[in-house]
Amino acid sequence: MNISDLISKLVDFYRRIPPHGHIFGSMTTIPDPTSLYAYQLFIRTNSADPSTFKIVGELEDILVKDISETLYGKPSTGKVLSGGTESNIIAIYSGISKYKSRTIIAPDTVHVSVDKACDLLNCKLVKIPTRNKPVEPSIVEDYVRKYKPSTLVVTAGTTELGIIDPIKELSNIATEYPVWLHVDAAYGGLLIPFLYRHGYISEDLRFYNGISSLSVDFHKYGLSPIPSGLYIVGEPNDLDYAYFKSEYMPTGKTFGILGTRPGGSVLAIWAVWEKYGYQGYEKIALDKVELTNYLADRLREIDKYVVWNPNLTIINIRHIRLSVYEFIETLAHRGFYLYLSPSINAARIVIMPHHTKKHVDEFINVLEEIE
Repeated sequence: MNISDLISKLVDFYRRIPPHGHIFGSMTTIPDPTSLYAYQLFIRTNSADPSTFKIVGELEDILVKDISETLYGKPSTGKVLSGGTESNIIAIYSGISKYKSRTIIAPDTVHVSVDKACDLLNCKLVKIPTRNKPVEPSIVEDYVRKYKPSTLVVTAGTTELGIIDPIKELSNIATEYPVWLHVDAAYGGLLIPFLYRHGYISEDLRFYNGISSLSVDFHKYGLSPIPSGLYIVGEPNDLDYAYFKSEYMPTGKTFGILGTRPGGSVLAIWAVWEKYGYQGYEKIALDKVELTNYLADRLREIDKYVVWNPNLTIINIRHIRLSVYEFIETLAHRGFYLYLSPSINAARIVIMPHHTKKHVDEFINVLEEIE
């Protein structure tokens, strides 16, 4: 196939992808052009080899420390990983390595990657019933005493409803018991610090004593290309639990699941962090929570929908006549895409950085037409 035909086919394939402004269920977004440039410029580098690609390793260390201190109040260390799933797996693996137990505790609202991690690592996962509310610290303490887990995984912005577990109270528990407390902030990590500061939510996200690790995805609200996630540890030595022996590498070891990690991800995050910083991400968070509230208000005016109050930038809705599957399929036929919230038998809407009021108004018009 000649290059002209090949490019034509690629363009044709791309046209089959729905525009991101019509995707209201996914937590992905359109990357910032600066992050794309940085990613492409460093696309041939391997961040698992900080000896050969020294500048990538140096910038990774600077980046993690700066973000950890600026957003979460504690200068710390960590790595750029592929995202929340890998971070959750690595956190659980680290907890097992440190505390020698294969029992893991988590609220039942935790991300499915925790189930995946326990399947891969042959762990017993004990879930705490929550009825889709933030987990109760006293119940967590009872479970920790009873099951003596290696790892406790909680969430700052759950996937279905955007629930924030009480991180500060849980960190107090983790200081009393030998347990690895991992905070999955893949979605909420670039929303919660700003929304708390401006009074939109009552729960903050800080790197409190007792937290062993925290993860945040920059390919969600960070405007970086996939894959771009941060995994941050509370103490530098805690990184050691997720290093693996690799004698052929210049450093003799690699971190995380991937043997080769894209250095482009490190530079993509570095570039957008330099471009936006605290104030830029704060503006994005405030703009999108206001757009979320606008959408929720408009949805409540349409009497054919049951609407759940938004958490962060997530709204759940249910059509009064159609099943959730019929509703989502009907929307897809009209060119709009939602995800499921199975625990409440509803459809999930997520407002992401690329969404505008125009997108929302177009979406509302379609929702009003559905009978």
